[in-house]
Amino acid sequence: MSKRPQIRFIINPTSGPKSRVDVAARIAILLDHEKYKHDIVYTTHAGHAPELAREAAEAGCEVVVAVGGDGTVNEVARGLLNTNTALGILPKGSGNGLARHLKIPLALDKAIQLLNKGQVASIDSGCINGHPFLRPLELVSMLTSVLCLLVTKSEACRRMWSW
Repeated sequence: MSKRPQIRFIINPTSGPKSRVDVAARIAILLDHEKYKHDIVYTTHAGHAPELAREAAEAGCEVVVAVGGDGTVNEVARGLLNTNTALGILPKGSGNGLARHLKIPLALDKAIQLLNKGQVASIDSGCINGHPFLRPLELVSMLTSVLCLLVTKSEACRRMWSW
């Protein structure tokens, strides 16, 4: 019998709209347990996910799944940079921009079923002034923020960022 890959799910319990869906229970029911072993950890504060992801990669997890929105995904991805650990996404945020871009189903059960297929794809990442990003939209957002900081008297930027 071959070794089953280890998946660590990092759940942000405060991410996205409030729902009564028990994510851990759905994972327990729908994850293919013949194919994967798994464990679940929860973030407790902003900036916690990179630490949890890094620990998972160092412990030999083959896959770390971010369960949350774009912020959670970004944090988990930062913790996995320069490792061989794959990033998975179960979208539970309010926007889920990266999941949408990657065509990951927004319905939790369907996203877990996709995860069971074990398909891995490479995506680009970049870094500006020490801030990693995963997709062009995040780059645009960062550049807009920088521009607004440079032009602090701009009324348009004040309205855009509610200053």
